[in-house]
Amino acid sequence: MPRFRYRAYGLDGSFAEGTIEAASADAAQDALWGQGLSPFNLRATDNAGTKWWNREITLGGGAQRADLVAFTREFSMLCAADIPMDDALRIVLTQATSVRLRTLVEALLAEVLNGRPLSEAMQAQSRIFPADYVAVVRAGETGGRLAHVLVELAELLERRAEVRTRIQSALIYPSMLIVLSLLTLIIIVGGVIPSMAPIFTQGGKPVPVTMQVMLSLREHWAEIAGVLFTLILAGGIAAAAALAEPERRRRLDGLVLRLPVLGTFLLQQETARFTRTLGTMLTAGVPLVQATRSASGVVGNLHLGAGLDRAIEAIQQGTALHRALRNEVTLPAIALQMISVGEEAGKLDRMLVRVALMLERQIQASIDRFMAALTPALTVGIALMVGAMIMPVMNAVLSINDLAAR
Repeated sequence: MPRFRYRAYGLDGSFAEGTIEAASADAAQDALWGQGLSPFNLRATDNAGTKWWNREITLGGGAQRADLVAFTREFSMLCAADIPMDDALRIVLTQATSVRLRTLVEALLAEVLNGRPLSEAMQAQSRIFPADYVAVVRAGETGGRLAHVLVELAELLERRAEVRTRIQSALIYPSMLIVLSLLTLIIIVGGVIPSMAPIFTQGGKPVPVTMQVMLSLREHWAEIAGVLFTLILAGGIAAAAALAEPERRRRLDGLVLRLPVLGTFLLQQETARFTRTLGTMLTAGVPLVQATRSASGVVGNLHLGAGLDRAIEAIQQGTALHRALRNEVTLPAIALQMISVGEEAGKLDRMLVRVALMLERQIQASIDRFMAALTPALTVGIALMVGAMIMPVMNAVLSINDLAAR
């Protein structure tokens, strides 16, 4: 008889798990109901006898960002409505459409029903919940403001997702243009040019240099592709080996920040991510040093990260945040000024969020300007490239026709 593993709640709300033998999943569920248990997870222990579409899919590699945002938003709204934590988790579990999200909520609910704080339950899922997320939840639990800090976390995650989505959306059309241009080149080199070559041979005219180059590319494309692949692979391995050393990576990140346009954009992006995370954590009641250390963890640029580490050491010695950042980190001047004003006015958390909002708007404006210039530039560039290949061939063909007419 098949054996099923179950997770269930008792009549008193206690958590229970174990195995049961039954003829089918429905029979196992009926048996559990008869024992006074309310099963919320039931699966066959032998996957070999289970159809592939009914098999349990386990959470691996961490939940997707969208799942984490959805969980935080739904859970924060329920907690803000004064619904008990375990009931809120049950509601999120019943409404979850993603298998990963259901598995995540099941794990949290089991830990909470066993008496563990929510922050500890999340910390046990460290691959899913980052350290700054757990720190904010822990501070909210300590200060009795869990619902409020969850709302702040939801806004933080949604802001990050919004910026990421805007950048990805902005790159869709240029990517399509590049793909279409490559397809055009393949058609020209692989089909159009070879079909025109006999015209010159029959007309007694020399094959144009442009056509000779493209015919040579077509003939030796396998060797050329192999050489390019080898060069790219070797370059990738060399770059990975160089970036594996933190000091080299830090120097490279510092050079990137000095680039005229890209450096400014990346600095704004990193500063917005840092200030919004720090502002959210301070709003939740996390101490300044701990909040700054956790917020520095979301900064991907090692050069900025090293400066933030030095700033944290200065803060521990009694230096004000804005002075430590000004002395140790290269942040936008307007951001440093606003942080200074907010700290002196005793409204540092609010000012940090305003700094992030301002920088996020500047980032979006930069993306819009870049895309407004990139799209026509790509269109003109592709037209010039195709024209440069076709025009010499067409001129030669027309000259042959002129000779034939004479």
